[in-house]
Amino acid sequence: MLVRKGIDYISGGPCRVAVIKGKVMIKGIEINEKAYKEINDESFSIVPKEDSEIETDCQILAEIPHLGWEELASQLSGKILLLGSTDSGKSYFSEVLHNLRKGSIIIDADVGQSRYLPTFVHSSSSNLEFFGDISPSANYRLHIELTAKILNKEEKSTLTVIDTDGWIRGYKAFLHKLSMIYELNPDIIVLFNNEILDYMPSNIRSKVILAKRIPPFLERSRARRISYRISKYNKYFEKASVITLEYEQVLGKKLADNLFVGFEEPLQLFYEEPCSGYFIPKDELLGCIVGLLNEGKIVGAGIIKELNQDGIKILTPENKVQGAILGNINLNDDFKERRIRLIKC
Repeated sequence: MLVRKGIDYISGGPCRVAVIKGKVMIKGIEINEKAYKEINDESFSIVPKEDSEIETDCQILAEIPHLGWEELASQLSGKILLLGSTDSGKSYFSEVLHNLRKGSIIIDADVGQSRYLPTFVHSSSSNLEFFGDISPSANYRLHIELTAKILNKEEKSTLTVIDTDGWIRGYKAFLHKLSMIYELNPDIIVLFNNEILDYMPSNIRSKVILAKRIPPFLERSRARRISYRISKYNKYFEKASVITLEYEQVLGKKLADNLFVGFEEPLQLFYEEPCSGYFIPKDELLGCIVGLLNEGKIVGAGIIKELNQDGIKILTPENKVQGAILGNINLNDDFKERRIRLIKC
């Protein structure tokens, strides 16, 4: 198959690409003549550096004018913040940057499509924080604080890439992204949606570099994004086992079967009068995703499976756990999500 310079070949995997003649790039990795690469990604781009001949069992999904991401990535250094709508290309571009620059770090702040596990903020150097929801709109200040916390933990690198979510519509989204810019103080903002630039203060615009976004016809549907999250949950919990934590390690001091108190605030699992503090229906708490802690650090995730006299039973692949933080998401046996209702009495 002949591939021409100036065209990006959007391809579907897993599959194999062998270069017979010439030179191509895949996710910032150069593949030379008589070399090949196995790709496990669902979709990726074959980018010829010159007119080349390849052999592949990949499905070619589309041919588009070259986006120029590899050339842009090679020019960047410092602290880079990526902003753009869902499926505009932020995560893929961050991988191109990471592969082009040895020793670079990716901070994945997209809690909905996280590389690690939905509901988490994560870095390529394995720093981890639990947000507890699949959208920063649930608590955008906390989301920024956790991203900043991971950024502050990272050793200084010539290139640190902060990959963000696609929440860009509405005033709260504007406040979230503006607050993130001021809090993280990036050297460069790579913007994948030109219209966002109109809403940015002039002192921020000087940091902005516009990047071409993936054409809209290549965007993933909502169903595919949900499927991605289910696959991440499936893989994470496939070898999990059940551990038991004391109630105090998760919900607070147990006063009765369905009544707990933490920091002098009551929590009820069964509605009855008088109701004070907060109320969570017990059937929603079962299946709740939790962030697990050991020695003061987030170490992974768990799912609440049972509450009984012995304590709280949690499904997790982690074996060293000292406590848990409740999330806002409930997972059923098929890992389909619904939000938990925390009701103020």
